[in-house]
Order: sequence, then C-alpha cells, then structure tokens
Amino acid sequence: MELKIIPITSIASGERFRLDYGDTALGPANISALVESIKKEGIIQPLAVKQTSPDTYQLLAGGRRLVACDKAGITDIPVRIYPETLTDLEMRSIELMENICRKDLDWLEAAELKNAINELQKEIYGEKKSTAIDAEGWSERDTADLLGISHTSVSQDINLARATKVFPGLKQAKNKNEALKMLKKLQTDVVQEEIAKRLAERRAVTPLDRQLLDLSNRYIVKDFFEGIREVPDKSIDLVEMDPPYGIDLQNLKKHDNIDIQLHDQYNEVPAEEYLVFMSRVIRECHRVMSENSWLIVWYAMEPWSEMIYHLINNAGFRTRRLPGIWVKGEGQLQCQQPNIYLASGFEPFFYATKGHPTIVKQGRSNVFHFRPVQSQYKCHPTERPVELIQEILTVFGWENARILVPFLGSGNTLLAASNLGMQAFGYDLVNEYKASYIVRVHEGRPGQYKSYRGGVDDVPF
Repeated sequence: MELKIIPITSIASGERFRLDYGDTALGPANISALVESIKKEGIIQPLAVKQTSPDTYQLLAGGRRLVACDKAGITDIPVRIYPETLTDLEMRSIELMENICRKDLDWLEAAELKNAINELQKEIYGEKKSTAIDAEGWSERDTADLLGISHTSVSQDINLARATKVFPGLKQAKNKNEALKMLKKLQTDVVQEEIAKRLAERRAVTPLDRQLLDLSNRYIVKDFFEGIREVPDKSIDLVEMDPPYGIDLQNLKKHDNIDIQLHDQYNEVPAEEYLVFMSRVIRECHRVMSENSWLIVWYAMEPWSEMIYHLINNAGFRTRRLPGIWVKGEGQLQCQQPNIYLASGFEPFFYATKGHPTIVKQGRSNVFHFRPVQSQYKCHPTERPVELIQEILTVFGWENARILVPFLGSGNTLLAASNLGMQAFGYDLVNEYKASYIVRVHEGRPGQYKSYRGGVDDVPF
C-alpha cells in the first residue's frame, strides 16, 4: 500500500461493492456539510483506491469524500493505493472495513455490516474449525480482533443481523439493547411454543394428565365475537373482563418508561372504535350470563370511566361509579406528564350485577393491595398476578361457578379459578400467549398456581 496525492480525475468509481448503509448520509444536507468541512480543513482521511494502470485508479472506499471533493473544486486528493493484484473479495473487505468507522450507522446497519465483514473474511480464509491459536480459517473472534472490539459485542451484532431475516419485527427496535431484549423474548416464545406443542400432543394417561389437558384446553385461540356465539344463553355465573384499553398502550408504555415489551400480535383497539367495541362485548356477556351473576370490567379511568359506566348500565347491569381498586405499590407509579399530574399507582374495575347476586366476602374493602408480576416473569404485557385475581374471584364467585374470560391474555384467571375449584374458559387471538400458558399449567400443580415467587417484592403488602 502506498500513500500518494493524485488527480481527482484519475479516479473511477466503477462498480461499487458498498452495501446500502444509511442513504441519508448521501443526502444534499450532509454532502454540503462535508463540502464545507473539506474547504476549511482539507481531506483528513485519504481515500482507498486500486491501481488499474500507471495513471488510473478504481475507488475502493470513500465515495462520499470523492463526491464532496469534486463539489469543493479539489483537483488533487490524498489516497492509499492498493496494487492491481487485489482480488474482488479483498476489495470488498477494504470497503466494508472503511464503512465500519462511520458515525452515522444505526444499530441495525452496524450489525449488518459486521456480519458482512465476518462472512466475507470466512469466504476469503475459510471457516475456522478449531479453537487452537494456530488453526487455519476465520472465526467471529477473529472479526472482533480485526475490528478492535469485544468478541461478545461482535457475536451479539452478528446474531441480530441474522435474526432480523427470521424476525423482521426486530428492525423496529430503537437501539441495540432493545433489539437484544426483543430477540430474547422471541426466542423464548419459539421454545415455549415447541414445548407447548409437545405437551399438548402427550397422551393423557393419569388423572393428573387429564386434569392438565382439560385446563390447557380452556384457553381457546379464537376471536371473542366468534367464540361467544357458541356459548348458551344464561349459562355463565361470572365474567372477568380485561379488555384492551383503547389508549395506544404501546406509546403509553414508552412515555412512562415501563420495562415491558408488547408482543407483535398484541391487539389494541383504536380509540375511535373503542366504545362501539366495548358496547358489543358487554351486551354479549349480558346475554350469556345467568339470572344472578357478576360482571367484572377492568378499564382505563382516563378517558373512559364515565362512558364505560353508562355502557354497563345500558346493557342491563347494575353498578355504581365507585369501583374496585387494585393498588400496585410505590414501585409501580405511572405518569405521562409529571409536571402537572400526580403519579398513579392503581387500576380500577367496575363490578356489576345481573339479577340479584350477593357478595361472598361481605364487608370486604374495595381496595386490593397486590404487587404486580415482575417484568422478567411476565408472559403478557398487561399480566395481573394470579393471587390478585384469586382474591377477586373469592369475593364474587363460589365453588363450581362458571366463569367466562373474554380476553385471556396470560391466562392467569384460568389458573386462579382452577385453584378455587371454579370452571373457567375464555378466548384470545395470540397462539404464543396460549403456548406460555400451557407451559405454566404443566410447570405448576392444580390448586397451587401462583405468580409470586417468594421474594420480598413478590408478596401482597
């Protein structure tokens, strides 16, 4: 390699090997800024070229600088000259190595570039088959050494680059850390789905096997409005409804900086359709409920409280504006605008009657103090602890009560009902949530399912 200053007119761009990393970097604004910088400070980093004849050269790396120099009126330009014997693979390697140092690469572009460099080096040298120091070939560790960064970081980037081909949704991540969390969750989902498939296919031989199979089958993957048509009139004793809140939950969680990630298939209902949607759901539930039964409806107090109250009463139920309250504890405060609003640490639910049922735990407070499920143990973004739901069911339900859960989510209501000897079933649209539920069914023991794992932060307070 030789350092030299040559006429800019002697450089031909030719067929560029450079991949499409960051088109915005080639935009007029960025080129103009680079032109001004070159006029003021000159060329700080030489271009890389391959000599094709005594007086002509092919550009290997530095396309933006070449364009900017031309616009700046530069006639002679510093270059690193590589010999004519350079192979196509070596030329591409030089170009990719040049681009790894660019500051405008986002996490995905950087990951794909490192993966491309690793694959190219393996193509040049062959894949290393041994971990011996003097082993022939190329490995991810060699790529890390070449780039001067840690092997762990290179391995993560290569895995992410490959994973985006299988899980395109990863490309929506804001940064590398978020992408890694999403990938871990997706990989867990795939494993759980396979485990759930095997468990579902296992023959139910013993009474316990049959009990676990029955509990698994109570989670029905189907649209609520389709499934409810098959439920006989006046056959349900209690409905526990945790519907979508119609509040753009994805963005709300981002604003509140809450450490959960919504599944790609999490189904939110647009705000403009929410009241019609909820009216249909509540009326369908009224149809299938028995003469003396209870309706539990979780809701977002802001902005839906008054409207949900009227939908419930208009459907034929009786309720009042004073709801049940789940208090989550100081560690779960949420607030979008802390400069003007106090943080909220609770969620409300309306409890309504059809006919004249009576509360089982008469005199109990309407406040339920239970800590949320820790994020690392959640299989659903809005998951509520089994212990909380179980307490609510003991207040309004009774042994062998028939319970409908229109939106199952984690399926924890089914587990809580099973603990109490109640017969629950329900619907959800996402297969992956059912897979996680089936794994929990088989990992636990009928009558002893729980969310809290014994830590100091995992108990009611």
